[in-house]
Amino acid sequence: MKRSLLLVAALLFGTVLSAQDFDSAIKRWNDGPLTWDDFSLYSGGYPIISSMDYSWHGQQASYKTGNLKVIRMQTEGYMNPVASWVNPEYRNPETLRYQQVAFDHAELCRRQLQRELDGNVNGHTASELSQFYYSKADRFIARLREETDQGRDTAMVRFFQIQVQEQLDSLQEEGVEPGFRKGNWGFGMHLGYGNEFRLGGAAGYLRPLHGVHWGFDVSYKKVFFYWHMLLAGGGRTRQDFMHDGNLWQAGKGQGGGTMEFDLAVPVVDGPWLRVAPFAGAGFGFVSTVVGKDASGKDKSDGIGGFRFLAGLSIDLKYLRVLDISSRPVYYYGVPIGTSRSYSENSVRLLAYAARTSTDLPVGTSWSLNFGLVYNIHSWNLR
Repeated sequence: MKRSLLLVAALLFGTVLSAQDFDSAIKRWNDGPLTWDDFSLYSGGYPIISSMDYSWHGQQASYKTGNLKVIRMQTEGYMNPVASWVNPEYRNPETLRYQQVAFDHAELCRRQLQRELDGNVNGHTASELSQFYYSKADRFIARLREETDQGRDTAMVRFFQIQVQEQLDSLQEEGVEPGFRKGNWGFGMHLGYGNEFRLGGAAGYLRPLHGVHWGFDVSYKKVFFYWHMLLAGGGRTRQDFMHDGNLWQAGKGQGGGTMEFDLAVPVVDGPWLRVAPFAGAGFGFVSTVVGKDASGKDKSDGIGGFRFLAGLSIDLKYLRVLDISSRPVYYYGVPIGTSRSYSENSVRLLAYAARTSTDLPVGTSWSLNFGLVYNIHSWNLR
């Protein structure tokens, strides 16, 4: 069967054909069973009774199942009534059923092609995959033509019809989450709100801080590495005290922050939720204005020290995005591969306790820290 290079290009690049006559003329498989109105009348001569021109094309599209959005090359099967014909002498239900079986098998091959495009772990091109399934469909039609005598052996047509329908029923694709494998390495970042509430003796000197909590994640297989920071303000000194010869006056505003490195190992990591205990170390500080220097500018003093922490992060995954469209990636105009990725968008709750070694009179202090952030983490696919 003849297929133009334009159709292959449509499958490769997902272009939309601009000719409205084409869109209105073709008969899509999803439009329903074939009728003789889908064929021209033409006495092609014995031994050819009828001929159907079928094909498929594709364009980038998406669908959603649960919280997963799948972006892929979406294929569609159709037949071309302009190039399909039947000898008027054989314009009967038996011949039409024969052509319907051929069209159904072409749809089956399209679904198998779609499954290959969705998985495509070996990096085959869309052209290679489509040509393979075109050949498979053509071989079936040649066998169908021979073993059914072009539809005149109705028992054999029925035999092939049952076989093809069973395979179609078992290969449903829409609304199903495709199988995929994340790469070993992933990268993410988060941004939101965080605070720190001091406990014990430190609470008698320093009020809580609150501000921007942000940072990055790196994952390797099932382990996550967090690097997160708190840039905070809003605190106040609770009582007067001396530090390094500087007077921290009660009621003075404070600023501060933390920088921490943590190792997190999820105990739950499903489609909707990730729960990961984590532990790590870092640095924390707080500062305030203690007076003026010789030039009349504000003079600040800070208290800080190393800290150790442990806690729990909970990610509520409200959107996951699987991009298996295999869009080409270029480096200085040179194609270097295709883009296939998976990402998780989540709202993350962080809750952890920290122990910070600060100077006297505050001394070693404990604190409870909380964060509520927007997080996105992405992986390439294997």
